[in-house]
Amino acid sequence: MIGLMLSSCNSNKNEQNQLKVQAVLNQYKDSVPDFGIVALIDNGTFLDTASIGYSFDKNRISTKNRFCMGSCTKMYTAVAILKLQEKGLLNINDSLFYYLPKHPFIDSTITIKQLLNHTSGIADFLNGGLMNESILNPYGDFSDKVLLDNIVGVSFEKGTRHEYCNTNYLLLAKIIEKVTDKSWEMNIQELILNPLQLKNSFTYFSNSIDNLAHPILDGKDFHSTPKIGIHTISVGSGVIVSDIFDLNTFMRALLIDKTLLSKNSLDLMTSLYTYKTTKWGLGLEEANYGNRIILGHTGRQLSYITYAFVDPKTKESIIVMNNNMNDEIVDKVFEKLCGQK
Repeated sequence: MIGLMLSSCNSNKNEQNQLKVQAVLNQYKDSVPDFGIVALIDNGTFLDTASIGYSFDKNRISTKNRFCMGSCTKMYTAVAILKLQEKGLLNINDSLFYYLPKHPFIDSTITIKQLLNHTSGIADFLNGGLMNESILNPYGDFSDKVLLDNIVGVSFEKGTRHEYCNTNYLLLAKIIEKVTDKSWEMNIQELILNPLQLKNSFTYFSNSIDNLAHPILDGKDFHSTPKIGIHTISVGSGVIVSDIFDLNTFMRALLIDKTLLSKNSLDLMTSLYTYKTTKWGLGLEEANYGNRIILGHTGRQLSYITYAFVDPKTKESIIVMNNNMNDEIVDKVFEKLCGQK
């Protein structure tokens, strides 16, 4: 009888917990007329998920949908670099001189670590409109030469400050390919997706992916737009597609269960570089929401937004994904979910 009562109490507690995420999303259900939001909180004991809105047309969005996670991809690239260091194939304190050809705007004494934590000072190769070009002309020339030629200028002297820059992760992808003689995509598959059995994660952005939530921007559906150009310029920095469960598995394996990297590698990844109010590790950031200090990354890609963070203190992972880059509601949802403790 006592066991039955305890089971009942635990069931009621879990049932109450599982109402939290849906209750937050329901506050905005009338504000998502043509796009959708999925969200998740997982504390290791219960998994709370919810969704509102649409994947496309009047098709309801759900946690079965997949989304391009944009710059959350950078966490995967950073993990791959650290795992290759564990294998002895590189050292994050190595200079780029050993791995990349000479470039007029890349100081060859910049280290891999400075790419990882965005302290390299290299200018962002996307600043010249390359992203728009990849959408308007998806079958254009996006060869390595073209991408590298779009690095024009230096933002600051290496190591003197932090500035978020996609070029850093383009170069990290090239380093991964050089030391392994395999594509970035194959490395991510072999080093991360396969070991974690992430069956709903993809190292490419393509319309052919089943259950892909359509990217909606200003009421326009961009699903039919070829993604090959976006994929090519976003390798290493913003191209992985996943559902919310696979992304949660990755985040928890990395930062909660701590099974994805060695202790030394994880310590390196979570060692923070502070510049003014910014705190960055290797491929992730520390952020403050209310009284929470969380670790993770955000992502924006045509046309998706992703928040993927964990609270090391409470052991909770909090993830929100949507299919509309101009949506401000997703920001409010994430902030409110961070208040659920």
